[in-house]
Amino acid sequence: MTLVVGYDGSDGARAAYATALDLAGRLGEGVHIVFSFESPRLGGELHDLDDAIRERGEAVVGEALATAAAAGVVVSSDVRMQDPAAGLIAAADEVSASMIVVGSNGERPLKSVLVGSTPTRLLHLSARPVLVVRAQA
Repeated sequence: MTLVVGYDGSDGARAAYATALDLAGRLGEGVHIVFSFESPRLGGELHDLDDAIRERGEAVVGEALATAAAAGVVVSSDVRMQDPAAGLIAAADEVSASMIVVGSNGERPLKSVLVGSTPTRLLHLSARPVLVVRAQA
């Protein structure tokens, strides 16, 4: 089995990745890193912006992959242009993940409800267990 971890390079994502590596090592599972972004379609052609976000995703995922060898865990990755919550759920389906691990930067509950957050959406939409890891203070 595999743990899917949402990763964007933020403090919350780093905490989630570290937790996923630790859990995977204990459980004998792999880790699948996913950077998923939704293209901001505000009008006009935004192809260059999509490419820049994809390049950023590949760079931060590459940094995460570089640290995986020390953990002794099999790690794979995926950069996809899809709503983050939907992208994580789809990736989890594709690799038959046992769990989705995501970070949280400690948004206030009202903001999370009004604006929406990936962890909140995953908790409501995912059929798999979701582990939300708080960023270190």
